[in-house]
Amino acid sequence: MKIAIIGGGLAGCAVAFVLKQAGVTPVVYEAGSTLASGASGNDVGLYNPRFTAERSAQSDYFTSAFSMALRVFASLEGINFNPCGALHLVNDEKKARRFSKCVSNWGWSERRMRMVDAVEASEIAGIDIDYDAMFLPQSGSVSPRKLCKAYMCGIDYHVNARIDDMEALEADVVILACGPAISHFLPDLPIGAVRGQITQVRANEASEALNTSVCYGGYMSPAFDGQHIVGSTFQRWLHHSDVMRQDDIDNLAKLADNVPALREGLEVVGSRASVRATSKDHFPIVGQVSSTISPDIYISGAHGSHGLLSSLMAAHLITDMILERAYCLGMNTVDALAPRRFGV
Repeated sequence: MKIAIIGGGLAGCAVAFVLKQAGVTPVVYEAGSTLASGASGNDVGLYNPRFTAERSAQSDYFTSAFSMALRVFASLEGINFNPCGALHLVNDEKKARRFSKCVSNWGWSERRMRMVDAVEASEIAGIDIDYDAMFLPQSGSVSPRKLCKAYMCGIDYHVNARIDDMEALEADVVILACGPAISHFLPDLPIGAVRGQITQVRANEASEALNTSVCYGGYMSPAFDGQHIVGSTFQRWLHHSDVMRQDDIDNLAKLADNVPALREGLEVVGSRASVRATSKDHFPIVGQVSSTISPDIYISGAHGSHGLLSSLMAAHLITDMILERAYCLGMNTVDALAPRRFGV
């Protein structure tokens, strides 16, 4: 079976990794000059589920994805895996309701998710936190760029390889994992683009005490190699990856508003902007395209800001489909992910 994967970011590299584990040898085609040249190219990325108040196909997907990612990340070397935990601040009434219901309805043990008051949140963080929070002790960060490299160990790939015609690949199966560019092949699929910019700041005496990731609508990572990542802007109206100084100002302003203990003295030392893909209903698009033509077409896309978890779970489901194995997810979740929900 000849399997071609279009896209060398997290989505494409993850499915190549899982296929190789299953005994299949895919080939990856990346339009950029390196793997992870787009939204997957950050040096630090936080992994957290997408939280919902109720149990749903979406919560079941991210519950499975979170557990899967913890096992895989721990097994890989050189990806800067740091399960430092994450505090999600309850900084408005909407989050208070959603986080409380999430903890009650998801059924996770306290070892994986619990509510904490501001005093305990401060003890966990190592700095003063003014809000109650939802705490995930097993959340943390990896390097998305290094994760892509680890996924691709021993797998054939081509960079500077822009594909415009799937049939030219002469493959039995083509997997579209190229972010917003999926729309080039399937223009009727409602995949949107969202620009985001992260800000790198030099750690100072106050910020070095931060023990865990803090999320508040933006986020800040603990220091690594003397730097923190502060992010991220969310701009549906912009589709470029040029760095904008105002975005750094906005990222630091949001941090100061939510974590006043880190208000002063953070020096910007770098920035990176990229464009992520999202769907109309904010849920990934994963599965086979309804088509009788050859080659068979599968999609791993619209992972948004949760690609570290979502792309790996999608890779397992697509591998199950291609190899006609029992699915790793329930059919309610499989149906909710399927491209056919958009008529494709």
